[in-house]
Amino acid sequence: MSRLLFFLLLIAIVAFGAHLWLTAPPAEPDFSRRERNRDDARVVAVIPPLIAARKAEETRLQAQTLVGAACVEFAGVAPADLPQVREAFAAMKLGDRLVERKVEEITRHWVFIPPARDRRAAEQAVAGLRKLGIGDLSLRPDHAISLGVFSTEDAARRFLAQVEAKGAKGAESGPFAKEVKDSIFLVREPDTELIARLALLQREHAVSTLRAVACPAGNDVAAAPPGNAKPATAAPPKAPPAAPKIPPAAAKK
Repeated sequence: MSRLLFFLLLIAIVAFGAHLWLTAPPAEPDFSRRERNRDDARVVAVIPPLIAARKAEETRLQAQTLVGAACVEFAGVAPADLPQVREAFAAMKLGDRLVERKVEEITRHWVFIPPARDRRAAEQAVAGLRKLGIGDLSLRPDHAISLGVFSTEDAARRFLAQVEAKGAKGAESGPFAKEVKDSIFLVREPDTELIARLALLQREHAVSTLRAVACPAGNDVAAAPPGNAKPATAAPPKAPPAAPKIPPAAAKK
């Protein structure tokens, strides 16, 4: 009989303990255990309220000056920020109202003989130039002959005069290499909401500029397909498809 009472008491204690465990309120989770490198966290920057309010007011005033503009121009974007800016414009879904134009700068000029009709004719021309005392040259895959590459147009013209004085026929000078100096985004017929978005985008990129401009004629700028701006660039100058071998003497000029 005593054993039965003992087991009944044990069962009652276990049941009471289970009841207390199941009905107990959940403990507050300790999210600090999930943090990693908590002591290494640092606040990068906090804009004071006065400065933030001033910048917001500047953005609002700038947007007001652009209201009613037929076209606006967004330019001066840092090269590292171009992908981000292109994504922002793509999200605006402006279609053919948006055109990206690249401003290119010629960085190298060259003196050359235009391509011959075939390899044999080009080699004959090379032999003739060497007889004239012009030895620093290279034959290109397109059968053109490079006589030298220069950092300035004046240097290329001076060298051209020198090779012509030696009797070289058909030599020319022209642009050789170009670099993109700036990318300009032109937006046609922006409404008030779009101008506000452009002003905010310009605020995110401090070195960029946003201004109203006269819309170019239809043939001056090629329109981009809907959804994304496609760069519209002018036809490349008369220049080779591949970089020539720079003669040692000419490269120093």
